[in-house]
Amino acid sequence: MPKRMYALEPGGPKRLKVSWKSFFKETTITLDDVEVGTIPDQRALLAGQEFKLMDGSLLKVQLVQNLSGSEVHVLRNGVPLPGSASNPESRVKTAWGIIFFIAGLNLVLGILALLTQSEFLANMGIGWYSLIFGGFFLVMGFLVKKLSKVALILSIVIFALDALVGIVGSIMMGGSPAISGLILRVILIIPMVQGVSAITALKKPSAPPVVPTA
Repeated sequence: MPKRMYALEPGGPKRLKVSWKSFFKETTITLDDVEVGTIPDQRALLAGQEFKLMDGSLLKVQLVQNLSGSEVHVLRNGVPLPGSASNPESRVKTAWGIIFFIAGLNLVLGILALLTQSEFLANMGIGWYSLIFGGFFLVMGFLVKKLSKVALILSIVIFALDALVGIVGSIMMGGSPAISGLILRVILIIPMVQGVSAITALKKPSAPPVVPTA
């Protein structure tokens, strides 16, 4: 049974558990091992359900589906819980994780192509270009980890342009672009795009504390 544990506040203990059976059936929410409520099926989870906690705060649990997959959003009084899918820190972490994945894959394949002098890899365009491409994304990954929105946007643009060049090249050579490869790129780009707004949210200054008047 899949489950996720969340803290109610940043740096706090993970007291809230959200678990479900296959195909998001019988999603159960517990706080400190005390059941808060149950969502019977995927349809109800997609609609989103709200539960009132003992401290009076309102907890909302909802399944959100997009091209990159399914996410369980958990919000307390409208604010994503730390570590939850829609939490800005989680989105940025996913974004730079994807960038490091792209960097590592290209660096490994590039080194392998040069060491083995593989004709197969060379025909796929893997070689020095892969090393340069991987090195670029490695640098971008570290910058995005430091909340550089420019680096993230640049990574998205370069990754998309690389796909476009590949499509045009395939057509010019009389072939057809690999649909599976394009789908994979879209799946990787979506979380990166979500990371842009997440960085904006993290950099947004907090509201100043309210000073009580006499």
